[in-house]
Amino acid sequence: MKWQQRVQVKTGLSCWQIMLHLSVLCALLVGWKTATLIPVGIGLCLLYIATVILMFALQSVRTGRLRDIGDFLEELTTTWYFGSAMIALWLLSRVVENKFLIAGAGLAMIAGPIIYSLLAKDKTSGNFATKHPVRR
Repeated sequence: MKWQQRVQVKTGLSCWQIMLHLSVLCALLVGWKTATLIPVGIGLCLLYIATVILMFALQSVRTGRLRDIGDFLEELTTTWYFGSAMIALWLLSRVVENKFLIAGAGLAMIAGPIIYSLLAKDKTSGNFATKHPVRR
């Protein structure tokens, strides 16, 4: 087994995902040490938004290299979502002083994708093969 596979089995993340997390952490640490944490946080959130928009644009392509890039960006945004949501919540807490509003925004950021994925289920997921009849 290659070392990359061992890392993925132990951590549940691929090496590029770990490098993404470490690079975001390094950017935040540099921003903190240079007293530019707010611009760094805004920049990371804008980079995430640009990645999501590019992912949506490339997801409409059905085949080819662009579809592979779209799939990669989908995995990237899924990996990066929680960190981006926490940075956005921290930035929001710098502007809004109502703790209940911040808690509601945090709940919406975390529960929003879950609720969306439950509501936007694939329409064919309810169809069963004839080999496995459903008792009614």
